[in-house]
Amino acid sequence: MIEMSDYNRGARAYWWTTTVVGALAICWSIAGLLRLNKNQLLAAGALGMIVYMAGLFPIRVPSTQVSITPNDIFIFLTALWLGTAAATLIASMDAFVASWRTSRRWTSRIGGPALMSIAMFLSATLFESSLSWLKNYQLLTTASLLAALLLFSVVHFFLNSSLLVALQSLKKRTRPLPLWWSNYSWTSLIFIASASAAGLIYLAIIHTGISSLLAAGPLVAIVFATCHLYFKQSDERTKTTEHISRIHLATVEALATAIDAKDEITHDHVFRVQVYACGLARHFGLTDLEIEALKAGALLHDVGKIAVPDYILNKPGKLTAAEFEKMKIHTVVGAQILERVNFPYPVVPIVRHHHERWDGRGYPDGLKAEQIPLTARILTVADCFDAVRENRQYRKGMSREEACQFLTDNGATQFDPSVVQAFLTNLPAYEQEIALHKADHQPLLTPTTQAGLSESALRAVPAAGLAHTATETPDYVKHIHAAHSEVAALYEMAQTFSASLDVRDVVTLTVNRIERMIPFTTCALYLRQQDDSAVVAYAFGQSAEKLRGRSLAAGHGIAGWVVINGRPMSNTDPMLDLDEFLGSNEIGYRTAAVFPLSKGDETIGALALYSSELESYSSDHLRLLESVSRLASTALQHAMLHEQNKSNAQTDTLTGLPNARALYARFDQQLGEAKEQGATLAVLCFNIAGLRAVNESFGYQAGDVMLAVVAGRLRQSVGNRGMLSRIAGDEFVCLLNEHTRDQAIELGELAQDQISSFRHEVRSGQHAQVGLSFGVAEFPTDGESIDELLNVAALATRQNRTSLIAAQALPQAPLPALSQTAKSGPLALVK
Repeated sequence: MIEMSDYNRGARAYWWTTTVVGALAICWSIAGLLRLNKNQLLAAGALGMIVYMAGLFPIRVPSTQVSITPNDIFIFLTALWLGTAAATLIASMDAFVASWRTSRRWTSRIGGPALMSIAMFLSATLFESSLSWLKNYQLLTTASLLAALLLFSVVHFFLNSSLLVALQSLKKRTRPLPLWWSNYSWTSLIFIASASAAGLIYLAIIHTGISSLLAAGPLVAIVFATCHLYFKQSDERTKTTEHISRIHLATVEALATAIDAKDEITHDHVFRVQVYACGLARHFGLTDLEIEALKAGALLHDVGKIAVPDYILNKPGKLTAAEFEKMKIHTVVGAQILERVNFPYPVVPIVRHHHERWDGRGYPDGLKAEQIPLTARILTVADCFDAVRENRQYRKGMSREEACQFLTDNGATQFDPSVVQAFLTNLPAYEQEIALHKADHQPLLTPTTQAGLSESALRAVPAAGLAHTATETPDYVKHIHAAHSEVAALYEMAQTFSASLDVRDVVTLTVNRIERMIPFTTCALYLRQQDDSAVVAYAFGQSAEKLRGRSLAAGHGIAGWVVINGRPMSNTDPMLDLDEFLGSNEIGYRTAAVFPLSKGDETIGALALYSSELESYSSDHLRLLESVSRLASTALQHAMLHEQNKSNAQTDTLTGLPNARALYARFDQQLGEAKEQGATLAVLCFNIAGLRAVNESFGYQAGDVMLAVVAGRLRQSVGNRGMLSRIAGDEFVCLLNEHTRDQAIELGELAQDQISSFRHEVRSGQHAQVGLSFGVAEFPTDGESIDELLNVAALATRQNRTSLIAAQALPQAPLPALSQTAKSGPLALVK
């Protein structure tokens, strides 16, 4: 059975077709050979033996897969002397010997001779026809013979190379012309030179006899021996250059790996990206230099991150606008660094543009679509696919299916859709290549690796002898290393905390650092509530989902006691806390360590570690946890204060509703979404009628209470359909995303009925009542900015203001209906 697992449907059809046609050409040639006389058969046998012997000693051209022999000279000579049939058989035999020597696959051993027989049969037949035409018209001269022979060699070259390239392009799904140009175009000189040599030998035989062949043999041998010596020396120089280049690249790789370690990049990630990128490059028919550029780009594209602070690279959460601007410079810095290296392939454009987006919203230059170099588009897809699948401290890696869907969803926006499609189509083949590499993977050299040393070198000792050392690292060395590691980790935490004001970021970073230094099964962060209970605000590790959001009553459990007393408790039964949350100890928790999170005399929460592996936490563990909890306390309090101030800055203190600042911020966000999706956006303005009369009759404090009560009822009316905010005095605005004008009017009428139908007791036995008017504006019909829409809605509110209800003081009886004349009348008080 012929192995063709790497042949697609088109390649298989092509192989079988050419094999059958080649077999027919060989059969025809055998029949033609039998028609030769005895002397011609002996000559054919001699030429065939010469071709066979010469084929055993090929000369490989350095840096290529091509080998040359003097066989083409004798094959052309056979066509001149014995005709098409003999030349086709000898050429097929030469191809079979070469295929047998270089490949173990029968697709090559059969397909190679078949392709050669087709090319030789067609070209030799054309040559014979041209000679017959020259003889018929009495134009056959030495010059015309050599010209026909030259045409023969050119036709044979094009047929032979084109048939080979067609098969390879079908297998690799690449464009045939670049493949032919890079691998075969230069070999035309060999065919032309061989044909010329064959013509000269043929003319010599005609004029001086067969003895001239004996003189030509050594001459050809000397020429090819000289070529062999030249190519051998050239190959040695090429290998030396490649060795130096590998050393340089290994040095660069070591430096790049050290830099990438800041951003948790692994060697396996780089290798996988190289496989993906090079596979895509071959799919799109890129040159060898561009493929080498992608290999280097996969390794070096983030070298500019040396200019980005560590706390930004490893921040556990979203970057701020200022931090993102700092992150953006790594593309420009990386390109500037590599410009000084003078790579022999275009790696700089890859490094500079690998964060550009297909829709033009990338950086640093905002290039769009085809403006982005294809190599950069390829690396973007390859790098992103592998990066999103790796776990990072601030997120969990995606599955293979999720990552594929991510590429599909972002095709034509972030990524080149044609690159995404090609990548997903060929992904199984790339993964197979990666799996084969892992199966044969050799361990990387480390500072302790002794690879390459001989036995005598391993036994060598310094002249002063060796110091007497224990088999294990001395305890004092361990303590020194541990101390340095602790200081480095705590310093890194302090540096990172100083740059983050987000509560979630602070908590996530704290837990990540603890995980590196102190073992735990579950980590919980409790926050103190107003009733002194302790709520699990954040949980990590096993059973985290069961703990998150649960609370301990004041003083209950270990954490409850720590929160109340502000003192740590450690190495006690963890189920004192967890029994209320889990019910049973299925995980097998064995010990706990809980430290207060406090600032001064105030305890804001507790940090708890529960372990199922340790019998107890050591003194070193507890000392480290105490240091971490102190740092986290300060950072957490600052972050909570920042969030409180941020919330206060966008909240109306009287009603608890968002204020005008929050309204403008939300409007900008919803306006962008409405424009992008082509959706509507309605603005609903409310105005309270009669609030001034309440202030004048009962005082401003009563008016504020009435305003807060009305705001609460409006909030109930609006519900989750939009954002309700108080912008000034007795004016409220509601943003309704994806609501039409009619839907907004319906909501306004509902709110109007609810406000107008209730009375509020401002004093014992006295009630006040207010009314509500509203107006509606719709984006984009009435305007495209918040100010334009507010003006239209406010004007509609004034036109729609049909009732102004004065506060009235009545006994416990329903208020009479108000008439139009009541709008301007004085406030009536009835006891």
